[in-house]
Amino acid sequence: MYGMKEIILYTAEDCPYCNIAERILKTVLDEYDGLFDYRSIKINKKDSSNVSSIPTILVGKTKIEGLPEKEQIHTALFS
Repeated sequence: MYGMKEIILYTAEDCPYCNIAERILKTVLDEYDGLFDYRSIKINKKDSSNVSSIPTILVGKTKIEGLPEKEQIHTALFS
C-alpha cells in the first residue's frame, strides 16, 4: 500500500535549503503517524546519481526538486 513507497531526500553539505526541505518533509510525514519512512542521502557534485538539483525528494517515481510545498508531498504520497 502507501507505506511501500520509497521516499528519499537528496541533500548536500553546502546546501542552505536542504534543512528547510527536510523540516517540510518531516512535518508532512508526521501527519501520517509513522505510515511512511524516508531516508536522506548526502551527495556531492561528483555523484553519478540522477539528481540535478539539491534538495530533491523522490517519492516513488515522483521527483520534487528545490524547496517543496506541503501539497506537492501530499500529492506524491498518494499518486
